[in-house]
Amino acid sequence: MTLPLAPKQLKFIINSTARWNIAHGAVRAGKTVATTFRFLQAANDCPDSKIFIVGHTFDTAYRNVIRLIMEDPTLAIFRPFCTWSGKKLYFRDKVITVLGAKDEGAVGNFQGDTYSLVLCDEMTLYPQSIIEMINSRLSKDWSMGFAAMNPKHPTHIIKQWIDRGLEGDKNFYSLHWTIDDNPYLPEAYKQNLRDTSTGMFYKRNYLGVWCLAEGAIFDFFDKNIHVVRKPPRAAEYWIAGIDYGTVNNFACELIGISTGQYTQSGICRWVEKEYVWDSKKRERQKTNSEYADDVHAFLEPYGVKAVYVDPSAAAFKLELRKRGIHVVDADNDVLNGITFMTSEMQKGNLFVLDCCDNLIRELESYVWDGKAAAKGDDEPLKKDDHSIDATRYALYTHKVTPYQPYKQDNPDYLQGRFNPTPRKFI
Repeated sequence: MTLPLAPKQLKFIINSTARWNIAHGAVRAGKTVATTFRFLQAANDCPDSKIFIVGHTFDTAYRNVIRLIMEDPTLAIFRPFCTWSGKKLYFRDKVITVLGAKDEGAVGNFQGDTYSLVLCDEMTLYPQSIIEMINSRLSKDWSMGFAAMNPKHPTHIIKQWIDRGLEGDKNFYSLHWTIDDNPYLPEAYKQNLRDTSTGMFYKRNYLGVWCLAEGAIFDFFDKNIHVVRKPPRAAEYWIAGIDYGTVNNFACELIGISTGQYTQSGICRWVEKEYVWDSKKRERQKTNSEYADDVHAFLEPYGVKAVYVDPSAAAFKLELRKRGIHVVDADNDVLNGITFMTSEMQKGNLFVLDCCDNLIRELESYVWDGKAAAKGDDEPLKKDDHSIDATRYALYTHKVTPYQPYKQDNPDYLQGRFNPTPRKFI
């Protein structure tokens, strides 16, 4: 079965003949399908195999582009001619290389080569040095770039390209997308995105606007709605997040989770308890061993599946493991973690118990960093955010990293107390 292209997708495919062709705007608007379709058209006519697909990481390039080619009905016309080797995409007689562009360390992937074609997915997530490197590689007469992205701050280099194209520079063609440009999205999804997005996230994800991150991050937070006296359900299991600090606060947040497996009412999360040690107020710093003892005592009564900790706290993680606690390196993707937290809270899937005074206070005062925004960076102000960071570590990492239980031969598994088997409630 082949789905027809949407009108906005057809417009992009027909008109994207510039050196750079940019699809930008709201999430789930159909941008990636359009850019991939047009890229494969160009690859079919390309005289060589200097062809590249670039993602924020190799894995996201696979998930967002390669799987799209192999599974999306709109791209079915190309599928008989594509073979995925696990590292490269073979398309007709062409070999297409897949690369990741997560950080400055990936610059080496892009040096020393010339590009005929490149498809850039999530391009606004790349470091500027890599964006400039990719641009410099498109040096042949027939070289072309195709890029799909959600907007970021209005001073971003890609926004500058877009503006140059709008001012008449023939090297840049761009097309702005809103969520309504995708006719295959259910209205319920669109309404949910409208209802659960706020501030910068609404402007960028729903409207597709290039805007600064400014003001309160949890500007919708209401104690009467989001703070509760007792857990909304019986927990199937618990997780915990730790923001490790010595001079700064040490925070451990315990989070209860009900997946709806036994209630048939969908997933629900709540921050149930917190342990915070403020070494400045207490006028004493604790050792790693003391903190580990405190965390062990704090979590002991609960069926904690995993404790998510900042990856840099190596010595402290070792102390936790000695006490039989299942430690997982946290994913410190700040923006995506905040997006997930705000979305779940807006949906009514995330609550805070009224005993968590530090977290509640931080949620009410958490703001974007104005100085960072002026430089083009989306960062929260690093002040009084330890409980939020601990909560974000646990919630976001638990979402993006499937839980892997201990193997029977792992010594920690035999400790018993922190056995990751969830408690069941009938």
